[in-house]
Amino acid sequence: MTAPDAAQSELTRLLELFWHPVCTLDELRAVAPRPLAVTLLGRPLAVADLGGTVAAVDDRCLHRSARLSVGWVDDGAFRCGYHGWRYAPDGTCVEIPSLPDGPIPPKACLRSYDAVVTHDLVYVRIDGAADTVPPACPALDDTTMRVVAGAPYTWPVAAPRRVENFTDLAHFAWVHDGTLGRRDRPVPPVPVVRREGGEMRFEYDPPEMESEAVALYGHSAYRMPMPCTVDIGFDLGGGVRRHLWMTASPIDEASCRSFWVVARNDDHDGDDAPHLAFQDVILAEDEPLVTNQDPPEMLLDPGAEMSVRTDRVSLEYRRWLRELLAALDAGGPAAVAAALAADRVPEAAAPDPRAVARH
Repeated sequence: MTAPDAAQSELTRLLELFWHPVCTLDELRAVAPRPLAVTLLGRPLAVADLGGTVAAVDDRCLHRSARLSVGWVDDGAFRCGYHGWRYAPDGTCVEIPSLPDGPIPPKACLRSYDAVVTHDLVYVRIDGAADTVPPACPALDDTTMRVVAGAPYTWPVAAPRRVENFTDLAHFAWVHDGTLGRRDRPVPPVPVVRREGGEMRFEYDPPEMESEAVALYGHSAYRMPMPCTVDIGFDLGGGVRRHLWMTASPIDEASCRSFWVVARNDDHDGDDAPHLAFQDVILAEDEPLVTNQDPPEMLLDPGAEMSVRTDRVSLEYRRWLRELLAALDAGGPAAVAAALAADRVPEAAAPDPRAVARH
């Protein structure tokens, strides 16, 4: 069994290969002309729009270690507020005011990171070796959908645990009694989980229950772009479709910031507030339980926590994470990319919808 610290280090190394949102575009603009201080996978970063190009670098001037996020943007570069050293988007120092005639030391180069803006979210990737793509909500490209972004929130729980909560079908009856489930119907169906295009996918039908018009409640098609994103499409009948999309950005091994949107193809001119308010209710129900898992880090050793057959989705999610870790250990980032691309469709489900799909 791998020691917990080593296991977490390996998971962090895996997550470094993927894109994660670090802020909204509005949050970045709100602090301009200063860079925005963010933390991704334990790394303090300074993020800024350097004149049409979003850039991310280590939030630490190489001279006397002042944070660049308390400096400002100057002529398309990061300007340190302490002694004025200026860094280009790629992290190269291009000016030292106290040495106007140079030379600039060749080692005066900060580490920079891939950064991109997609649908008003700023994504950063620590390591581009696996050629991954930023996760994006499909509803944003669907002209029939009205898409509304919720306020990002930070919880003291690992990003994979946050994702797992979204797909934990057994908790609906207990944590969300009357909103997403019924406590008198505690046994969830056990779906057949498949892998397609770097995503885990499955379907879920909730128990019959009266629900609010704004509730995301109905036949659900889950898509989980690995490793930290969930997109759920809801068919409410009568042609009404809804979406809930969330991606958990790993601040460090034990905390994450969640970015989310809800979408609907009906009532485009209606008030958005009730749709967001319903999700606020769900978050308020989840928060005391999800943030009190001990430890907050994701435990991938099969013997670390007990599981039962109704944990099918969680088991498959953890299994794929372990397989990606094994691929990284055996063949590096290229092997991770290959493991993501390998689809897996399990054998047909047993006639009993609550039967466990074979491994």
